[in-house]
Amino acid sequence: MKMVRCRICGETYLGSEIPSHCPFCGAHRDHLISAEEYPADINDVQLTEVERADLETSIELERSNTRFYLGMAQHKSEHVLSSTYKRLGKVEAEHCELFCELAGVDEPEDLSVPMEVSDDWCANIAESVEREKRAASLYHQFAARATNERIREVFSAVSAVEADHIELDGVTADYAGCEHA
Repeated sequence: MKMVRCRICGETYLGSEIPSHCPFCGAHRDHLISAEEYPADINDVQLTEVERADLETSIELERSNTRFYLGMAQHKSEHVLSSTYKRLGKVEAEHCELFCELAGVDEPEDLSVPMEVSDDWCANIAESVEREKRAASLYHQFAARATNERIREVFSAVSAVEADHIELDGVTADYAGCEHA
């Protein structure tokens, strides 16, 4: 068994092989390190006003996306899509929790409350694509202007994860028989 810890979300993974992505936050393999190497003070950061504002924006974005995906997960008409978006909701919640930790604020109380969404899978998937494009772009911008190395690392990693979610939306769109957005 191997025990690795994600530099981005801090979660520990146990398995026979190191996964290609963190199973909790989706960070790419290069962010998975041996558990012993994980710095205990990794998230003890001094934030600029801009970085704090960027984290606050990110918390709200991830809160909304989490609730959106949990709403999609409630649709039982297609179990595979429901379970996929349930998992995606958990990944987005992990991002929200990380941003809250970095900002030194409590997690939103309604993070586990599903949002009302359309009954139309294709419309929801199209909205997901737009949400993920917005998140990937914003986090890329936030990383570029961050002066704190840890904040830059987190925003860069999460931007890449959000880009992966756009690819996932393409797979789910094909599965649902939707036109690609």
